[in-house]
Amino acid sequence: MSAPMGPDSPQGCSQIIKVSIEAIFARLQSLADEVRRFWEAREEAQCRPVSRDLAQLRPRIDALLLQTESCVGAGVVLQPGTLADRQLYMEWRRQVGEGKLLSLSLNLDESSANCFHYQDKPWFRVPRDHGTCTVAGPYVDLYCTGVYALTFSLPIVANGRFIGVAGVDLPMRDFERQLARHLMRLPQEALLVSAEGRVVASNTADWTVGDLVGRLPADPGCTVLSLGEQAANWSLICLPESGSLAA
Repeated sequence: MSAPMGPDSPQGCSQIIKVSIEAIFARLQSLADEVRRFWEAREEAQCRPVSRDLAQLRPRIDALLLQTESCVGAGVVLQPGTLADRQLYMEWRRQVGEGKLLSLSLNLDESSANCFHYQDKPWFRVPRDHGTCTVAGPYVDLYCTGVYALTFSLPIVANGRFIGVAGVDLPMRDFERQLARHLMRLPQEALLVSAEGRVVASNTADWTVGDLVGRLPADPGCTVLSLGEQAANWSLICLPESGSLAA
């Protein structure tokens, strides 16, 4: 007999959350595809792209920002050295008020002591090194939003070559609230955990966002459901009534 798939079952809950995460990545993929088409057209014309060319992406980035619930930042961040006129470059837009969008301005001068070396950040490094989508955080976004946030990102590949990432920033508070609504329908304690083992949301006061999950209880009643690669390899962990997790 197949497992129940209602929203109050672990399987049903994980499927609902999986679909919502995949929807964010689907919008990002649409942006990445637009960048790829533009990039390949420029290369076919034997014209190496320059920074001002990326301005044409702003309407598409703005639409992504406004269409993604609670999104506060979105854009494209390029692999160092891919542009003809800049070593480091990002076309990133942020929401600073109701419908008010501005370009993010960061110090990308590598000769400067406080240069923003984005190539070292997990949201850039994982798509570059592994070719997969990822969710970095939760972490305090000191450079863009100043809030506890998650960054969703995926690789942009043109003519078989990695050229950068497309990404969005979501405030942890708003996103956690959405996820917790689904977890609260489960009869048992449950955690949604990132690929690196950090709690993203829970329906129990024993665990808070950002906690690192350690050893799973040796109990057959503990259910661990992977949301899969297209949902950044997050997992839903449902505990037995007497179960607990070691931090």
